[in-house]
Parts: sequence; C-alpha cells; structure tokens
Amino acid sequence: MAESRFKPISEDELASVVDRQIRQSVGYYDSKLSKERQDVIDYFNGVKPKPVHAGNSKYVSLDVFDSVDSMKAVLLETFAAGNRVVAFEPQGEDDIELANTSSEYCDYVVFRQNNGYQIMSDVIQDGLMARVGVAKVYWEEKYEEVEEEFTHLTAEEADMLLAAPDVEEVKVELNEESGFFDGELKRIVDKSQIRIDVVPPEEFLITPQSKNIEEAPFVAHRTKKTFADLIAEGYDKKLVEKIGAEDQSELSLDPEVLARFEQVGADRLNMDGEVQEQSKYVIVYECYLNLDMDGSGETKLYKIVKCGNVVLDKEMVDRKPFKVFVPVPTTHSFYGSNFAARVIPTQNARTVLVRGILDHTVTTNNPRYQVVKGALTNPKELIENRIGGLVNVTRPDGISPLPQPSLNPFVFQTIQLLDDDKEEATGVSRLSQGLNKDAVSKQNSQGLVENLVSLSMQRQKIIARNFANQFLKPLYLEVYRLAVAHEKAEKVIKIGGTFQRMMPSQWADRSDVTVEMKLGYGEQEKEATKYLQIHQLLSQDQSVGPMYGPVNKFNVLRTAFEKAGVKNVMDFLTPPQMIPPPQPDPMMLKQVELEERKVATLEKQAETTATKVQVNSELEAMRLEMQRMKLELDALLRQREDDRKEFDTTARYAIATEELAMAKDQMNTDPANARAIISPNS
Repeated sequence: MAESRFKPISEDELASVVDRQIRQSVGYYDSKLSKERQDVIDYFNGVKPKPVHAGNSKYVSLDVFDSVDSMKAVLLETFAAGNRVVAFEPQGEDDIELANTSSEYCDYVVFRQNNGYQIMSDVIQDGLMARVGVAKVYWEEKYEEVEEEFTHLTAEEADMLLAAPDVEEVKVELNEESGFFDGELKRIVDKSQIRIDVVPPEEFLITPQSKNIEEAPFVAHRTKKTFADLIAEGYDKKLVEKIGAEDQSELSLDPEVLARFEQVGADRLNMDGEVQEQSKYVIVYECYLNLDMDGSGETKLYKIVKCGNVVLDKEMVDRKPFKVFVPVPTTHSFYGSNFAARVIPTQNARTVLVRGILDHTVTTNNPRYQVVKGALTNPKELIENRIGGLVNVTRPDGISPLPQPSLNPFVFQTIQLLDDDKEEATGVSRLSQGLNKDAVSKQNSQGLVENLVSLSMQRQKIIARNFANQFLKPLYLEVYRLAVAHEKAEKVIKIGGTFQRMMPSQWADRSDVTVEMKLGYGEQEKEATKYLQIHQLLSQDQSVGPMYGPVNKFNVLRTAFEKAGVKNVMDFLTPPQMIPPPQPDPMMLKQVELEERKVATLEKQAETTATKVQVNSELEAMRLEMQRMKLELDALLRQREDDRKEFDTTARYAIATEELAMAKDQMNTDPANARAIISPNS
C-alpha cells in the first residue's frame, strides 16, 4: 500500500503552524493598519493637527469627530431606538406565530441579556474609525455556587432536598428539641447564556488577503488574560504552568491602544503590572483555521487556544463566531476603506484656515509697532500695552503699527468648499443634521424639507444597509442557532406586556430573516400613519367588512404601534382570541328579562287555557261515558227485573202445580185435609 503524501500534524507541530499564521496576519502594533487607526483616533480626539509654532492658535477643527458621530447617531437611531427592526420570515402558514415569537426572543437576547445598544454603538464606531467593527457571538457555560441555609424540615422534605439535581455538599443535622432537620447546602445555579462581545480592532487577526470571514484561512482573537483567569476558565493547570513568563505586553504597547487612552493619561502607566505571578498578563490567541490533523487530505475547521508555545485547547467546530461590519467595503477585500480617514485632509485644511483667521485677528487687534529711535521717553509704557495707558513720545510720528496684509477673501470660500467636500466624502450633510438654515425655513414646506433630507441621506442609507446585511442579519441568525442548540430549559420572557413560555430547543432551523430600515426625516412616524390610514379605509368600506375581521384589525393596529416605537402593545391592545365573550348591557338584560317574563306569563296562560279545554273535554267525555254506562245499567236492571218477574211467575206456577198434585194425592187418601193443603192462592 502506497504511503500517503499527506502527513498528520503532531501536537508539537501544531503550535508552530499557528504561530506562522499569526505572524502573517494583520493587527500587530507595527502594521500600517494600526498606524492609520492611531492617526484616526488622534484626529477624532482633536489632538491633530498640532500647531506649527508655539505662538500660533491652538484651534482644531473636529471634522472627523463630527462625521463619525453624526453617522453613528443616524445608524443607532435607526437600529437601536427601541423598534424591532429584525424579524424572522415565516416558513409557512403554521409558522407565523413561532416566527414572531423567535424574533421577540432574539431581541430579548440581544437587548436584555446583552447590552444591544452598546454593542451596536461600539461596532459602528469601530467600523467607521478602524475599517471594520467585530463582535464575537458564542455560548458561555457559566455556573455559580450559592450557599443557602434551611431549617424546620421534615425527613421527607430533607430527602427531597438531597435528591435535587442542582444541590451539592448538604450538611444536615437533626434538631432534637424540635424534631426537625436544619442545615446548610451549596446550590449550583446555571447562568449559561448567549454572549455578544465587541472585539477591539487591535485584538482581531485575519489573513491579510482574505475576502470575508467565511473564506479566511485564519481568524483569531487575541486578548490579555492572567494565569488565574485561564485556570478559572477550566484549562489544565499543568498546561497553564508551562506558559513562559516572558514579556507578553505587545497589546498594551499597541499605538492604537496608547492613542485610545492618551486623553486620560493612561498611556504612560504600566497597565500590565502584576502583584503576583498568577496575576501576570499573557496574550492568549483563540484561533480558527482549517487543518488536516490526521493526514487524510481533508481539512476541517478547528478552534485552537494557544498561549506562548503552549496549546491549551483543541476542538473541532462548525463555524467561526465573529460577525463584522465594514461601512465602506472594497471589492474582493475584507478590509474596506476607512470612513474617518477620508475626512482627515479636510480637518487639516480647515484647521489651518481657521487658525490663519484667528492668528490674523489677534495680530490685527494687537499689532507690532515700529518706533523711531529716541521717540519714546519710556519704552516700558509701549511694551505693557495696558488698555487706556499713556505712552509718552517726543515726536508725533515716532510710533506706527507695522503694515499687516489684509485677510485673503477666498479663505471663507475655501472653508465653504471644504464643507462641501466633507459632505461628498462622508455622505453626512448639514441638511440631514438640521444645520442648514436656508433649507429649514418658513418658506419651504414640510414636504419639500423631507424630500431634501431624504435625498441628502442616500450615502447614509447605503452604510445603514451594509450594517443591516453584514452585521444584524448574521448576528440574529447566529443568536437563533445558538438558542436552538444550547437552550435546553423552558424560557419565560415578557413579550408585548405579557409573559410567554417558549422552548427554543424545539424550534426548527431558520435561514431567512428580514431587516426593516426606515431612515430619514420622520419616516417611522409616516409608517405608523400609513397603517392607521389603512385601518380607517378598511373600516369605512362596508364591502371589505367580511374580509377585515378582528384579527386583521389587531394586526394592523399592532403594526402601527410598533412603527410608532411602542413596544408594550399588549398594554393597549388585547388579541381577539383573548377577549371574553361580550357582556350584554344591564338595561338590555332587564328589558329582556321583562320580555321573557311576559312571554312566560302568556305561555302559562295559554297552557292553562289548553289544560282547561283539555279538562273540560275529558269531563264531557266522562259525562257521556257515564250516561252511556247509566243507560246500559238501566237496560240491564230492566232486563234483570223482567227476568226476576219471569222467574217469580215460573216459581209460583211450579209451586202451585206441586201443591195441586199433593192436594190431589191427599184427596185421594184424606179428603178432609186436602182442602187445607191447597192454599188459597193456588
């Protein structure tokens, strides 16, 4: 079997491979980029340009500060003024509510778990002054130990406490007087969360000729940490002890860092002074690069944590945690143009011109004099230059001011030209800042002013779109991905004035997110007014009534509130599905009750009448039946009587016949008694 041409990387070679990548990366203190950033910071703080002579005016035009601060103000007002500008697009009809919930959750992570406003402010300022603003998004595993005391627990309660998964080191004692258990415990509280950190420009390293973060062969974050910090973060203590104690203070001596702290005098302090060995600062590199560790010929993305010549950690990862903002991008290059550096020539020229005006004014108000020899009796009187003071002269023409050339009239025109040039270079116009009194006047209508402002902000809108597409969209998608991957417990957050429960780990993957961007003079208010007008139009059109139901009305009004900057919409509007059935008016209830009583009375009367008719019918039927039965009984009685009479007649005839026969027999035997036997009725 042929031996593979690719060789695996050993642990000893790994540190050397990472070192080569670091040396080739941009970001060291002696690089051209750091020098440029140092100059920008000096111009931003008004340190440069310095006066040519000690006696000249010290005035410095703050054009760099004005341009950067104005652009940052516009972007922050657009993206961090409290309106929800990032929303996830629903993947289907059944995903609308979940898309809204996940958007609110990501807002919660960015602005409440992290300081979203400060993050955006720092990233925007770094981007405007250092070509690129960088944020690091990652999941931070963090646990805190909390000590608690408990008293008066039963045996069952103590057993339940001991069985709790977050409880450690429980000390339990039986209180013999009370018969209950007392003690102490140590609880491990999970404080893990999604973290968003802004990376200072000098701490971010990338391969010089990279196009973007995804395609860069090497990306790293270097930062200062102490030995104690490394041990606290969980790195092997034996590896930490191998780190050399050589000077690792290049970050503290970086020109950009020195310029940043120059205003407070911290640049002259020893910021790396340690009290103990474990408090000494060292430079830790968190590197992301593609490596073929096993020699298979296939590279994979690895996260290598290195300090000195020691590799503290090695882990295979699926992506790089950095999100960047490049305000003025350059095609096929990671680093774009420096927004603030474009204004440096204007600040230099404007400062020189204004200093010339000020120096000319000072010279004109306090001119130098030429004095004829011997014309002054006391030269000190002229030198003091006291207001209202006397100068004794021996001849009237003995003192005269030196000729002073008049101020060049083109100076003010040049300053105006520089203002126009600054607006063209930065895209930040005085009109958009409300500083143009000629445009904002009573003669111009509000609509005209709005149109002028909108036209003057085209460059600002382009930079804002760069911020939205380069930074915000990837940031929110990464926050969502980290939440799905790591948030295992149920979260309860307040959305629109109501608390909602959610389980991020059960959400589906997303790749589609939109950023709403309204930039300009009152555009947010115009958007809110637009939705209110839509609501009025649809409410007045009767033909649209069936299509414009309560849910549609709620969505339109909620959108109008959100556009107006009102986040707690639920404090003012209640979703239709949460509204209880409408309660009738008490007077109407009383009227209905009276009507019901009247109807009940009429029904009862009708029922009584019907019952009475029925009873009468039944009585009449019973009467007729009784008559029929009486007739039948009478007929039966007559039949019985006739039968009785017939029976009596028959019986008497039989008796008479019997007696006659007996009498005949007696007459034959005893005629005297025969007459006695025969009854008189026979």
